[in-house]
Amino acid sequence: MTVKVSRMVADRVAITNTVVAAIQIHGPSVAPALDALLFPNGVPPGMTMGHVVTALGQLLGRITTSLVEADQVHTNELADDDGYRKRREQTIADLRGQLFALRTAFTNNYDVSVAAAYGLAVALPDDNQSLIHTAGSVEKLLRTRPLIEKPKMKGLTIDPLLTADDLKAAADAMQSALGDVERERREAQATLDKKNTELETWGRRYPAIADLASLLFVLADRQALADRVKPTARRRAGLPETEDLPSDATPPAPAAPPETP
Repeated sequence: MTVKVSRMVADRVAITNTVVAAIQIHGPSVAPALDALLFPNGVPPGMTMGHVVTALGQLLGRITTSLVEADQVHTNELADDDGYRKRREQTIADLRGQLFALRTAFTNNYDVSVAAAYGLAVALPDDNQSLIHTAGSVEKLLRTRPLIEKPKMKGLTIDPLLTADDLKAAADAMQSALGDVERERREAQATLDKKNTELETWGRRYPAIADLASLLFVLADRQALADRVKPTARRRAGLPETEDLPSDATPPAPAAPPETP
């Protein structure tokens, strides 16, 4: 199965697979030598070094799977954010456009003093909450101040109450969109924190497990395997060696050795 993950995580998957695959494939063959070396008087009942070696691979596999899952959750969360951000920008543009159009209508068809009377004498604020506050103030004036001034063109007469309803709907939509973006920001931070926690766990556990696996292969006189899984400086930094990389460009999912019997 192919799993699409970030480059940072994909590199760690490749490094993990080198260790897990070596343990899965060669662990059983080195277990007898380790049994004889570590337990010269016989292995305790029910326990073999094969179980120990296999358990190491399973542990690293679980750690890396958790990292992959956290990375995917964070990626999905970021993908969800795009729609909310677009809606936020659209609602900001809508509210700003309504206020600008209203100010222009008051100024051109009535008088600049009428625009000022409805709170539209100055430039619209750039801050989002200030823009919503301005819309609320204008809405209130539209509902409470009678429009007694005569329009220059009767066909372009403004209905204050209908205009107030339009402003309220636009301001409410913008406030809702801002809330959605803020919620998504918090959720994205939570998934990023989880991903960083899993990265830190992998960074602590991988070197220890790979070192143990390498040492066990050395004890079993399998130096080539020991060299293959050794946690080099690059691997410790999450950068795969050439032999860790698969032949195709897409890294596979973490290898999962069989469960210990």
